[in-house]
Amino acid sequence: MDKIEIVENAVEAAKKTQIRDDLCSRSTMYGLQSVFDFIPDSMVKASASLAGGCGSASGSCGAYCSGLLAVGLLLNSTMEEEAGDPASFEKTAAAFNEYRDRFMAELGTTYCPEIQKGLFGRSYRLYDANELKDYMALPGHAEKCAEVVGLATRIAAEMIVEHNSAGPAIRVVGVEPPR
Repeated sequence: MDKIEIVENAVEAAKKTQIRDDLCSRSTMYGLQSVFDFIPDSMVKASASLAGGCGSASGSCGAYCSGLLAVGLLLNSTMEEEAGDPASFEKTAAAFNEYRDRFMAELGTTYCPEIQKGLFGRSYRLYDANELKDYMALPGHAEKCAEVVGLATRIAAEMIVEHNSAGPAIRVVGVEPPR
């Protein structure tokens, strides 16, 4: 499987999961886990809490946050690395800044309500029961959010593939490492 196929497989799995489950954050993490074996089931499970703008709080986009977590899981420095070399945090900052900048270049924001305005013409306070009900009743909302999930997944998968040659080795699910 080449790099393009790896990314496309992750995006396809994430979008299908979003349309089926309507949980942007978990769909993103699941799509990435479907091709990268370093993402444990516990990350997919925990990522569900980020849906709806982080805990349905209408904050940062859950798909964005999950992609950022997956990139960080691979590329961030550890506490021990930073204790031994405080400058190692620059590697971490470079990775999350790159992810943020690439996401914002596409959507102009990482903020769920602003993304909703772009998709649906208005934002919804997902912590308000009536607005959540209206949001859930929007025709095609899961499919429109799947495009955002696909974007977050694509950026994360591309970064993981791009940085893999320079960083820790990762295994792609279903692909045997070269011998």
